[in-house]
Amino acid sequence: MKNTFKIKLLGIFFAALLPLAAAAADSASGKPEGKAPSAEERKARMEQCKSDPAKCRAERETKREQWCKDNPQRCKEIKDRREKRMADCKANPEKCQAEKKARIEQMCKDSPERCKDMKEKMDKRRAEKKAQIEQRFKRADADGNGAINRAEAENAANGLPRLARHFDRFDANKDGQVTIEEIAAARKARFEQRGRRPGRVEPTQI
Repeated sequence: MKNTFKIKLLGIFFAALLPLAAAAADSASGKPEGKAPSAEERKARMEQCKSDPAKCRAERETKREQWCKDNPQRCKEIKDRREKRMADCKANPEKCQAEKKARIEQMCKDSPERCKDMKEKMDKRRAEKKAQIEQRFKRADADGNGAINRAEAENAANGLPRLARHFDRFDANKDGQVTIEEIAAARKARFEQRGRRPGRVEPTQI
């Protein structure tokens, strides 16, 4: 489970690099970069997104679409690079993860304060998600033995429907019960087979 969270952390961290990459490209092309948001403004924005994530995603998508209309050539270049990166990562996921880690480390050297803010935010978010997942798992574990059997997974009130549907895949040692570590390992293996990194783990995904 520890490795899963590390991979997830790298993925979120890499996604956060995109605004920096866009700003750098603007600067290189001679486009005014504009005033960068302060730490207080970023914090306020994060709180707004936390309270209404759907609205936040919709606003980001609207801004992205407008930016692509205003900058069609650069938008196409970015999309082409992203598609190439995805293909490369699928062909060689280990190399892809190493390159992402190197970029993150360089970003932290160049922008230590922003890096610190991002790490604090991700640590908090990771802890919250981990607590939610463990709480849901514990609620489904009717006998409190730290593992979920098939009957507990299929329980209509507190069960885990997705686990129930794929119980045999999650039950790695075939002992008739699944631990939270087995869930993390199965999910990691599934994404590695597809040449992708595990995305954010939501409580409803177990």
